[in-house]
Order: sequence, then C-alpha cells, then structure tokens
Amino acid sequence: MPLKPHHKRPLLISSLVSLSIIPLALLSSCASMGGSASASKTAPQLRNPIAPIADPFITLHQNTYYLLGTHTGTSLELWHETRLERIGMSKPLTIWTPGAGEPGQMVWSPTMFLLDYQGTPHWFIYFTATSDGKNESHRIYVLQSQSTDPLGPYIFKGQLQGMDQTTAIDPSILQINGKLYIMYVLEKGTNAIYIAPLSDPLTQSAEPRLLVDPVEPWERGADSGQSVYPVAEGPTALYHDDKTFVVYSGSDTGNFNYCLGLLTYNGSGDPLQSSSWNKRGPVFKYSEKNGVYGPGRATFTTSPDGKESWMLYHAKDVADFTYEGRVTRAQPFTWKTDGAPEFGEPVSTKTPLPPPSGEM
Repeated sequence: MPLKPHHKRPLLISSLVSLSIIPLALLSSCASMGGSASASKTAPQLRNPIAPIADPFITLHQNTYYLLGTHTGTSLELWHETRLERIGMSKPLTIWTPGAGEPGQMVWSPTMFLLDYQGTPHWFIYFTATSDGKNESHRIYVLQSQSTDPLGPYIFKGQLQGMDQTTAIDPSILQINGKLYIMYVLEKGTNAIYIAPLSDPLTQSAEPRLLVDPVEPWERGADSGQSVYPVAEGPTALYHDDKTFVVYSGSDTGNFNYCLGLLTYNGSGDPLQSSSWNKRGPVFKYSEKNGVYGPGRATFTTSPDGKESWMLYHAKDVADFTYEGRVTRAQPFTWKTDGAPEFGEPVSTKTPLPPPSGEM
C-alpha cells in the first residue's frame, strides 16, 4: 500500500441540528452570485489557492471560518478569519503539540465538530497520527476543548475508545436521526471507508461496518498509468434540506485523477448498512483545461448569510504522480432539482471569484 507523505492536511465544520451534534453544514440552497460591473471593480476577490495545506476541513461558527488541515505533520494548526478569501494569509494558531508519550509523527487529517458531551457542548478534533513514524501505526486520536471557544485550549483525550489496533486514518463525524456515527478509513489491503456508532464523542460503541469498498475503476486509478491501489478515503458528511450525503475521495491521492465520489442516504435504512446508501462517481474530477489535477478531500460550508454553498478541496497544478503541491482551493457549488449537489468542475487558479456573500 502506498505510504502517504508527512504533510497531508484537513479542515472543520458546524451548525446546530440536534442535542448530540452541531454538524458541519446544513447547507441552504445557493443563491445566484452577481453585482454590477462598476461594483466588481472594487469588490474583494477570492483567488485560489487559499491555504497551503492538504486535506482541508472547514467550519463556519458565529460568522468566522475555522480551517484545519495536514500541515506540519507534527502538530495541529487552526486558521480563522471572517473572510474566506483571507483565511490562509495569516499565521495559524498551533492548538496542539504532542506532549510526552503522545503520538507526534505523521499527524494528518484533522476534523472539527461542536458536540454535546455530558450535557455540555465542546469542540472535538479527530485526527490520525503515529508514535513511531510508520504508516501501519496510524490510529484515531481526539482533542476536546475546555470551553465552547473553537480556539481552545484543547485537552488530548487519547485514542478513540472502542477501536482496535487496525491502521486507521481520516476520521469524520456523521449524524443521522439524532444519532452520532464516526467514519474513517481502515487499511486492510485497500483504503476502504468504515462507519461505527458512537455512544459519546470519545467512545465507539460497536464494531465498524464497511461503508465504501473501492471496487469501481475510478476508485482504482481508472487507466491513469499511475497508481492502481484501491482507495476510498476522506469521508465528509454533507446535509441539504432533508437529505444526507457522504462525499469521499477515490483513487490514490498522488494520481492526477484522484476525484470525488458521492453516497446518498436512502432516508430510512440503517446507516451502518452500505445497502442504505447509493454510490456514484466521479462527481468532481480533474480539469486539464483549467490546469487542476487530483482534486479531492472536499469539505463544505456556507456563506455567512446562508445564501451560498461552498466547497474547499485540495488539488495540485501538475498531472505527475506526486503527493507534493497539494494545496487548498475554494469555490461555490449549486444543487440539482433532486436535491443532490452539483459541484461543476474545478476552477482555474487564474480565475478570481467573488467571495462568499454576507462576509463581514
């Protein structure tokens, strides 16, 4: 199995839905983006890439964006800004540096959620790391905030309770019908996505079930001439109206055709059963025309006024097989008449975009 680089990166989320979780985005329908020609001359612009990280994870909380990602490989950093187009311009806040006995190598893919714990909301950051620098030693770990401030301080709570010692990466939270689940990738000859219930934000309460088995050609390199290692990774929940989706990445992240797949929940089945989900893809892929390769690890938010839906993802500007050069980009997306997301194609770094509406 391919060894991921030491400089992967992820992101965040929020928005109150039930007593158990304030999940990343109850995304509202996108409004059209516009403005007069004269206003556009002086209006701020979003220029990609927006942050020097891979594996982004974003959340909007009280009109401020918070961004996590794979960055140093030995610590966790948090960017925060009221304007998305400026989020990667400032120095990030280091929210965790491993102490004695804590895993401090190959620190990847943090995600961030505001969850209820024993009757009180706290921010929980889930990430993967090793103590010995070996990929097979990756496990899922958790930080818990002392208050409701996304900036912390945070307490290291150790490995997610209830997990075994299988290699595990890319943790993320899903909520359906008021119940809390965790999704992550187990490496057992492939990178496949599993799901398990949580009794609380620190405890997995049952064995994980296979959610996405990477059997499709687009999850196995799709005649790229590059890696054919089977990959389904980076699951992220996406909510819209009464629908629940899981967006994930397919194929090796070093490939030019690393892409996004989509699961749609059927609305009534057991979320732990893969038969309760419909899989299709790729729903977002590279654009040779726009010079964007390997787009994946999507994360979602809204504009501050709730009128637009936005996605962040990492991509690179070369088609070579490499883990280098993956940086975070942002662009708006829309919704189809059936309620499914329409991501379009990755925009060129030469194309400036209007920033999210309603920014302060």
